[in-house]
Amino acid sequence: MEATKKVEPRQPEVLSLNDVLKRVPLLRRIVKDAVDCFEGRRKAKEFLEELSIISRKFSSSEIEETMNSLRREVIEKDRAVGAYEKEVRDLGGTLKDAGRGLAYFYSQRDGRRIFLIWELRDPEILCWHELDESFSDRVPVDMAGSARSSSGLDLPERG
Repeated sequence: MEATKKVEPRQPEVLSLNDVLKRVPLLRRIVKDAVDCFEGRRKAKEFLEELSIISRKFSSSEIEETMNSLRREVIEKDRAVGAYEKEVRDLGGTLKDAGRGLAYFYSQRDGRRIFLIWELRDPEILCWHELDESFSDRVPVDMAGSARSSSGLDLPERG
């Protein structure tokens, strides 16, 4: 009998601001596809729910066929979103919200871990927040200051 190897969970990569910025062009394409796919899934699921209500009063083979097709579409879209999530992970990030196009990356500030945040709606601005904070606590990264910083991550103080 062979001994099974215990697989250790992979530690998230800690990236500098410059590392994340280099990934943005590819990230933008992946996240746009993920957002489009997520929206298509949302619409298919919404239509499926509407047909489900209609099918309670009116039974037909066409409605059932359409519902089955929509169920398959939702499953396919779930798989596709999962593949996009993996592509973002392969870039060192996490697709935090496929509907909004929000990606998080681990970074460091003053020796502690933080999240760098990139959003499809505002692709030219990176923000950050502490690991124990939420998206609403984010602060924009000072891009001009970061170019001067030796660490590559010059983050504004919270005021």
